[in-house]
Amino acid sequence: MKKSVIIIILTSLFLTGCSIAMGDVVEIEVVNLITGEKTVIAKDSEDASIILSGLNRKSKTNDSFSHLLNYEIILKKDKGMRNYKLAFDLDNQSVYFIENNGEYKIKDNSAKKMLLSNVFSYIYVDETIYDGHVVLDGKKYSPQIEYNWNVKNIDGYFINSTGILRGNYEKKNKFHISNNSIDLEFEKIPDNQTIAVYSGENLVSSGRNIREVLDRLQSDGEYIVECESRWLLKDNDFYGSQQLKFSLEIDRPATINVVTKENFPGNILLVSVENLNEDETIVLNTEVVKTENAIYSYGDKHYFIYPIDLYAQPGDYQLTAVVNEGREDEYILEETLTISNKTFKTQYLTVSEEMNETNNDNKAIYEFAQLVKPARTRSIKEKLWEGTFIMPVEGRITTDFAEIRYVNDEPSSSRHSGLDLAAPIGTPIKAPNKGLVVFSMEGLLSPGNTVVIDHGMGLFTSYYHLDTINVEKGQEVKKGDIIATVGTTGFSTGPHLHYAVSIYNSYVNPYQVLSGVID
Repeated sequence: MKKSVIIIILTSLFLTGCSIAMGDVVEIEVVNLITGEKTVIAKDSEDASIILSGLNRKSKTNDSFSHLLNYEIILKKDKGMRNYKLAFDLDNQSVYFIENNGEYKIKDNSAKKMLLSNVFSYIYVDETIYDGHVVLDGKKYSPQIEYNWNVKNIDGYFINSTGILRGNYEKKNKFHISNNSIDLEFEKIPDNQTIAVYSGENLVSSGRNIREVLDRLQSDGEYIVECESRWLLKDNDFYGSQQLKFSLEIDRPATINVVTKENFPGNILLVSVENLNEDETIVLNTEVVKTENAIYSYGDKHYFIYPIDLYAQPGDYQLTAVVNEGREDEYILEETLTISNKTFKTQYLTVSEEMNETNNDNKAIYEFAQLVKPARTRSIKEKLWEGTFIMPVEGRITTDFAEIRYVNDEPSSSRHSGLDLAAPIGTPIKAPNKGLVVFSMEGLLSPGNTVVIDHGMGLFTSYYHLDTINVEKGQEVKKGDIIATVGTTGFSTGPHLHYAVSIYNSYVNPYQVLSGVID
């Protein structure tokens, strides 16, 4: 704690050395040069009378008091003002001041009245209050402190003083931390302490140990920390509390987390990235993903949405993320990804040679690659879908996702890309979720009449073999909107909807979106 006394500064702006008459003074301003607190005293108040009486009842002194704490008093008059430095010596119960380069001691009775005046109560606080600091990376900082302190005055009675200590760390500044290299340090350990952390007006963490409290904050952001420390009376002649308050900006290293719990071949793999700064880059790699995808922002996190390779073998795989690749601050994150085993059905399909040659040949494949696939190469960056998806049509499943299909006893070039839902021609087809129509065309050889919807963040749904189409390219749709009707156009053996879900052009399990993807 500090050991100092209080002083009032004097700079003469009009003649000094003579007595000060009460009637000459209009107002008195007292400034605590340590805390910056200013107090205006009316000229007809008891405190004003005590101050003026003390300045008038003085004697020359050779005592040394220049090392003591400074107060400033400004006596304001109709035509001018006087500034004083006053020094309080509690050990000797003395008060000093400087006037016109002369050093004076106030006579004992007047000095005692000034020592007991509430205007100068901080002299007791400064003598007894404990120093408090924020320690960051080994360096000490003194932020703003609000105090409520009780201490015995020279007559042995407790007085209460409240105020603010400015410290040497401006309120507008912020402490920046990326780990828990921050601590609170006091001259004497408080008897009890409560720490509260706020994000805006919301309390987000609290406790008694700052490191434990900050450990719970895993998201980057700006926070306000309030530390209420209390010292009990016990054997001392003083007690009270301090509220140490400062701004904190947390910038933790990025973290990755595998969000999806059922990771089968052909499923969507969702990986969240937290605490990635705007100027940081991240690249994700794993053997079970064969296609690239951008990272997307949603809420306070970032996400990778990947299609797990349909031919991935079950087992544990390493998921590696390189943050700031090629930069000095590059670092690597690792997670284990477990791929579970899944068995897919086999289907044998017999069609006429004419249909097979017309709708399932190289020309049909080329047409699909030139028209439909490009529609699924660019996606809106924002998440458009809301909650879980619904089935676009109620119908009997005739071919499941990823079934191994043999057409006329010859295996097709790929697994079945979606669900075949048999329903009568003309059955309404609903948009399973909110999105933007990016493709709408009739008469394609293989998929027939086709619609493709972009749901944002690389997630698409596709609808083949339609009878009629009710939407146009560029049209926004909501969950439940009628977008088309069931048909049997293109390479189709009967009325049904071929419904496919894909990450860009990589097909994924359509059932998965029924229980949600991100939310």
